[in-house]
Amino acid sequence: MSVDAGRLRDLTLDLVRVESPTGETRAAADLYAARLEELGMEVEVQRDVFPATPTVIGRLRGTRPGPRVVLNGHLDTVPIPHAEPRIDADRVYGRGAADMKGALASAAETARVLRGTDFAGELAIVAIGLHEAPGGRGEDLTHLLRSGFTADYAVVCELAQPGKVVVAHMGQATAEITVSRPGMPTHELQTAPGTPHPLLAAARVVDAIRRRTTELAREEHPWVGAETYFVGELHGGDFYNRFPVSCRIVGTRRWAPGNSLAAVEEEYRALLAEVAAESGCEIELDLRLVRGEYGIDPEHELVRALQAAHEEVTGRALEPVGWKVVADGAVFNAAGIPTVYHGPVGSGAHADVEYVEVAELERAARVYTALLPRLLR
Repeated sequence: MSVDAGRLRDLTLDLVRVESPTGETRAAADLYAARLEELGMEVEVQRDVFPATPTVIGRLRGTRPGPRVVLNGHLDTVPIPHAEPRIDADRVYGRGAADMKGALASAAETARVLRGTDFAGELAIVAIGLHEAPGGRGEDLTHLLRSGFTADYAVVCELAQPGKVVVAHMGQATAEITVSRPGMPTHELQTAPGTPHPLLAAARVVDAIRRRTTELAREEHPWVGAETYFVGELHGGDFYNRFPVSCRIVGTRRWAPGNSLAAVEEEYRALLAEVAAESGCEIELDLRLVRGEYGIDPEHELVRALQAAHEEVTGRALEPVGWKVVADGAVFNAAGIPTVYHGPVGSGAHADVEYVEVAELERAARVYTALLPRLLR
């Protein structure tokens, strides 16, 4: 049995037609679960902890004991409007086509091809709905892996680049900083001399972040480059001549493999404590994990198996690379499950126009069908 491009195209379009912004993926989960059942998989839809974003687990068992391999993807999309889903010139257009409902269609087609063949162990497809930050931070996948579900290998079906395989990426957290002083807003001329000024203190925070980022730029991780602080929002004051009581700064902190969220937070709080002492303002930090750092040895058997499968299908090698973007491989990684990234290469994720080529869906499914026999034995 071979990969069917028409089936890939149609399932991707059907999934894209179902709107599924982060936090509300029930309809898409039910549709995907039904399609996996039609393929002969044992399907479980977990609704107890996250009823608005159920986790879909499909299992295809082999003829004898062996490892469990997971193909993982997310059904949620960014809440950005898109034109009506459509097929045009062998491309599927619509929100989620590239990020990443097309990849889940490739995973499903892989199960269809594998069904009825002789293999050991189990193929599991896991589709989640709390991926896209800030609405989702992988809470559902984290819960699943902490509740007894495990695997021997995992493939997260995204972060694909032509001819590349990501073997390391940064960890990322969102940072929300509140700078405040006691009292209420007052006229600038009726405010006591020496009153701490939250906007000026916020400026000091931004400058401290700039200086620390410059320092970090001097140290490059071999795969992902330099760690960063970043400020994307600055909010404060409500009228031009009122002395404000608070200011809010929002941004990100990204760190390399080998560092940790705990160490990052300790450093961040020390930086802010220094500004607080100098300015007289109170400064609070809400640092929330998006995903942790990820890494796998480029010589790991899973990486080598993926490289061999890709070369078998395409005739081209996969070069190991690092990337700053975070994704769900970090969640599997934290659970001690060897994980690689590979999926169809789409276009326009989070952009106004998003699409995936059917040929890419087919290529990814063929790579998966070449990879699995190398693992399920």
